[in-house]
Amino acid sequence: MELEALQQIHPEVQAAGAELVVITPELERYTRAMHKKLNLTFDILTDLHLKIAEQFRLVFTLPDYLRELYKSFGSTLDRFNDEPEYRLPMPARYVIDQEGIIRAADVDADYTIRPEPSETLRQLRARVS
Repeated sequence: MELEALQQIHPEVQAAGAELVVITPELERYTRAMHKKLNLTFDILTDLHLKIAEQFRLVFTLPDYLRELYKSFGSTLDRFNDEPEYRLPMPARYVIDQEGIIRAADVDADYTIRPEPSETLRQLRARVS
């Protein structure tokens, strides 16, 4: 769902002179399949073992009750993310300029809350104009 929403705003992001890149802990074989299935026009990069997320201090470990819930739904992070400790990154979205300076950030410690693509687009346009 989130990738599809980002795909919808991708042309507007490009029109603003920017590019959209998704970073996920999922292994490349899974992201490649999703990229093709959804016909995405932006890149998905793998943050193997959450090395980048750690640098941004965005990593948290799922509590035991959520691990069991994930497993009951067939979602095994150890297989998809090669992450046996059931760690995940907090959802975050950044607007970074060409010099590598973060100009806007949207991060929530509640991993169920995702940044709105329209808000990211608004932040991008505010930085461009």
